[in-house]
Amino acid sequence: MTETPVRFGPEDARLMGVLTVPDALPAAPLACLLINQGAGHRTGPARINVKLARRLARQGIASLRLDLAGLGDSDAPRGNGGHVEQGVADLLAAMQLVETMTGIRRFLHIGLCMGGVYGAALAQQDPRVAGLLLFDSFAFPRRRAALALALRRIVALPFNASLREKIANALRGRIHGRGAQLADAPTPEDHAQRFRAAMSALAARGTPVLMLSSGSLHVADRGHDQLGEMAGEPFAQHIEYRFEPAIEHTLVTLASQRVFLDLACDWARRVQQRTAVAPAGAAAGRAARPAPALAGC
Repeated sequence: MTETPVRFGPEDARLMGVLTVPDALPAAPLACLLINQGAGHRTGPARINVKLARRLARQGIASLRLDLAGLGDSDAPRGNGGHVEQGVADLLAAMQLVETMTGIRRFLHIGLCMGGVYGAALAQQDPRVAGLLLFDSFAFPRRRAALALALRRIVALPFNASLREKIANALRGRIHGRGAQLADAPTPEDHAQRFRAAMSALAARGTPVLMLSSGSLHVADRGHDQLGEMAGEPFAQHIEYRFEPAIEHTLVTLASQRVFLDLACDWARRVQQRTAVAPAGAAAGRAARPAPALAGC
């Protein structure tokens, strides 16, 4: 495989990324976008995006891991728009770069945590997104799942300084009449509305979606708890839902990483095969090509 650092973007090439291209040709007719988890670097927690990009390359899938504007090695954006809108603009620039350098015009997006929120917004408006994996990006837990999480946090409180500090900051914010989140951070209602709108659009297009929830962040799951009331929506029938207790949210342990990489690579392989056999013209006006022989992921 070949890994190439790239500078790109409409604002004086303010974005930084690494394009990973498989050596074996023909490559798959789609590429994968990998971005920051929250405010972290494009490498992802425990370099999971680097490992994932290289595993995907062995399947014949190119990828671009990039820092969104203002994160990692990318310069700050010039405008003052909302962070989701800016993230979508950055991803559109990334898609343009990949198309220019490789000719690929169909994309997977694998989003960790907040990265999935950007990916969902991108997929909603751009049909070039052929598949979306959401890892701990959206959750609407039912009462029993929320209670299980609250109990675990109470038990952990004496031993978790970070959790104690978060609670203290939240209390200070309430006392002084100020919120602890960003000014444009979505409310729970906004979060639900964005999810509903994006999933409805993707279901209408038949775009594959994998909603993957970790065991450490969500603790318990009975009957798709993390979908909550969304489980009754028509689009829910088109979502591949998986709760995986063996995965932790930050993917620190090697065991957790192995499970995540296996799940993500298997999902990407299935979307890759689906894209390869799509009718001519379905891939954004480009004839589908046969998938390459697949190496073990």
